[in-house]
Amino acid sequence: MYQPLVTVNLQLLTENARIERQQLAEAGVETVGVNKVFDGCTETARALMDAGIEIIAESRTYNLAKIRPLGCTTCLLRSPCPSEVDDVVRYADVSLNSEPEVIHALAAAAARQGVTHGILLMVDMGDLREGIWYEDEAQIVDTVRLILNQPNLSLYGLGTNFSCYGAVIPTVRNETAFLDLAHRVEQRLGITIRRLSAGNGTSYNLIDEGRWPKGLNQLRIGGVHQFGYDYVNLHYFNRFHHSAKPEARACSDLFHLRAEVIEASAKPTVPVGEQSVDAFMQVKHFVDHGTRRRVLLAWGRQDVPADCCTPVDDAMQILGQTSDHTLVDVEDCSRAFHPGDTIEFELDYTALLMAFQTSGVRREFIH
Repeated sequence: MYQPLVTVNLQLLTENARIERQQLAEAGVETVGVNKVFDGCTETARALMDAGIEIIAESRTYNLAKIRPLGCTTCLLRSPCPSEVDDVVRYADVSLNSEPEVIHALAAAAARQGVTHGILLMVDMGDLREGIWYEDEAQIVDTVRLILNQPNLSLYGLGTNFSCYGAVIPTVRNETAFLDLAHRVEQRLGITIRRLSAGNGTSYNLIDEGRWPKGLNQLRIGGVHQFGYDYVNLHYFNRFHHSAKPEARACSDLFHLRAEVIEASAKPTVPVGEQSVDAFMQVKHFVDHGTRRRVLLAWGRQDVPADCCTPVDDAMQILGQTSDHTLVDVEDCSRAFHPGDTIEFELDYTALLMAFQTSGVRREFIH
């Protein structure tokens, strides 16, 4: 049966991950390979492991269950729900936490299973998502003490996150503030915290520029090896495989969406008749460019949003999308298109995320 197809170049993904791991290691930073955009895909997780990355992170417990048999260290990125603590302990070696109530529940689950579970205690340095607020140092100390006093828990480290909700970028200043906070916790408790997990791929530019504060020794990264993109300064890193189109919005040549032409015709560029709203309750405005050639593709918003894709052929322009169809202007293309032809698109993060979430898109891996 027909389905639009997403191809993943595993060789290029591994090469990117190897470059990433090596550069981080030179800065004294351990890499946690984030696989969540692929929805627990074992092929992409294995590609990261082939690059020498030993810790694989997912944000869903059911996806950790998929990659557990690979033999890597597993990390749950999203803080556990109280209702899933038994599965968290079963499938994750480490989880990100901030709530004492959940930490107590994890300790009980670990005791029931006879294992030790690692806690990465999260500190919110200003991005306003998960973590104990950085100014509440007493609560941070008390929660660390709680973890240390649980026989079936271990303090994996302290962590923080940037850019995901509040769009607060990592800087030398706020990263150093996190480092100083960790040192004060160590002094107050007389301990050494083995890992300071200081953010995600948006911190990579500080390493690339040689401005990384020494002592922060872990990052949880996905977008760098997937897209080779600097999400702070909004450009591509030179050494990585990435989009063949410098002007593309954080797309990647590692991932292509291929869809089949089901109609090829020349039509006006302005609809004929009275207008209201489209299928998604949006008011549309059209500019008259005369009659132009266009194709209709068997791929719609139900599969992958077209505004997150870039045609491989620069002469094409995406006109719009309905639930099951995508319209593309091909007037300026050098070739004619016919039903049965296929057209390829590069994907950004959102498109890749949706492509791996939906059952309507087929996957193919290039080794």
